[in-house]
Amino acid sequence: MRKNVLLLITSSCISVLSFAQVGIKKENPNLSADLELGSTNKTLLLNRVSNTSAVPNPVNGMMIYDQSEECVKAYQAGKWSKCLGKGLSGKKALASPVSLSCASATVSSSPVAGQAFKGILTIPYTGGNGNSYEAQSIQTNGLTAALPTGNFAVGNGSLQYSVTGTPDKTGSITFNVNIAGNTCSVVSK
Repeated sequence: MRKNVLLLITSSCISVLSFAQVGIKKENPNLSADLELGSTNKTLLLNRVSNTSAVPNPVNGMMIYDQSEECVKAYQAGKWSKCLGKGLSGKKALASPVSLSCASATVSSSPVAGQAFKGILTIPYTGGNGNSYEAQSIQTNGLTAALPTGNFAVGNGSLQYSVTGTPDKTGSITFNVNIAGNTCSVVSK
């Protein structure tokens, strides 16, 4: 009987501790957090690694400070993110914000419903900074506009999307673009 009581007390203590939240300088941490920091004059210091390849077995949810790029990165969807919240002081700092010239965007020719289409969607921009952008694909009305990975030119330039497919309508088709924090609706004529 004594062993059973001792076992019950021990298991109760373990279960209470396994559901506990930890607060550092925080008496009542949030119930949804495993760890909550409460200092008003101290910060969280992430692990500093030479680059992302220094982490041998990354898993989704990890965060690091990448010393080679001087920024914070997160591992998500099976890959390391680009720099998070990188300001104007980083190595690849923005010289100026990229701005799409949506009103000057063009599609090389007019798509016709039911006929195979191949063309180019061109979107001019200003304020190019030499930074890279990821590939993207936009699908609308049976057409796909694909932009390969690339770098913005420094200054003015243009993005070139390859447009292919068989449109389901003739006339105006709208391509909704979102790149470098810019959104743009380009209508084919």
